[in-house]
Amino acid sequence: MTRHPEVNYFYQSNDMAAHVARIDSVYFWRGVNPHLTITAEPFAGSARPYTFGQEDIDRAVSQVTIEGYLQTRPTLPVDHCQALSQGVHNIIAAGFHPIYLTLYDEYWQTMQRITSVMEPVLGPGCYPLGDYWAWCISKQTAGAGWGPHRDYQFKSRTLREDGRPTLVTVWLPFTDATTLNGCMYLIPMDRDDNLPDHPENYHFGDLQDIRALPAQAGTVLAWNQYVMHWGSRCSQFAQGPRISTGIYFQSADYDPYVGKPVDFKQPLPFERRLGFVASNMLNYHQYHSYPTLLLDMCFRQVQALPNFASLVPSTLLELMP
Repeated sequence: MTRHPEVNYFYQSNDMAAHVARIDSVYFWRGVNPHLTITAEPFAGSARPYTFGQEDIDRAVSQVTIEGYLQTRPTLPVDHCQALSQGVHNIIAAGFHPIYLTLYDEYWQTMQRITSVMEPVLGPGCYPLGDYWAWCISKQTAGAGWGPHRDYQFKSRTLREDGRPTLVTVWLPFTDATTLNGCMYLIPMDRDDNLPDHPENYHFGDLQDIRALPAQAGTVLAWNQYVMHWGSRCSQFAQGPRISTGIYFQSADYDPYVGKPVDFKQPLPFERRLGFVASNMLNYHQYHSYPTLLLDMCFRQVQALPNFASLVPSTLLELMP
């Protein structure tokens, strides 16, 4: 049976049970990436927000309102991107999925520091949700990003009257995302004939409306729930992998769209981060078909979240021990 590439990461050990058991150990993860940290309070320091130019901010607000997405110039420092991309390489070498990068403080501190460009879009006090994924696209790992889709998860309207979103997917490349290693593509919202009335439709008429989004490491991209987008396939001529993450950010004047809000003023213990990862893996089980051993691990770890029952897909609830 052919396994989904998102599952293959876990199959580097002859003893799957012992291999998966290491996921629970904070000491194991500190050993995998000694250059990164895992503490109970990743936001306790005084990390300064990244500095985005006013031109970037003004364009971001205008572009996301008209075209449904934004793209800044590369702003995250090179050494930050290198530390996180090396973290993914080390995680894969240890036999685990890139999503476990989110166990480290530096991942969450990055989210805290990009609020300087997200607040003009989403409003003051915006925050991330523990709803995310991470990718390493290359010929050796997953050969392509996710196919064409909308993040149309919430059927309630997630745009304000002026077109600004109340919820976006923030997408950060930690290596250069090129047309050869799987950069993002999308249909700008103002070129999509299906919008605003039929987001369930995916057809489009003009190939010239497709927009490629190559992006240097450290660029911030984001799009609303309605923009059709996809990651492309990696070429054999790519110079390196596309390592990136996508995570929901939302406005503070709306109730959490998912019951996994992240408060920059509160601790974020290791067990809660494991619960986030588990809940996200369960969300995508229908596409990836994780083996029973991984499902059982996710069922156990997700229970670290206080409202875990509402975070498990209804089709999987009956399988929980």
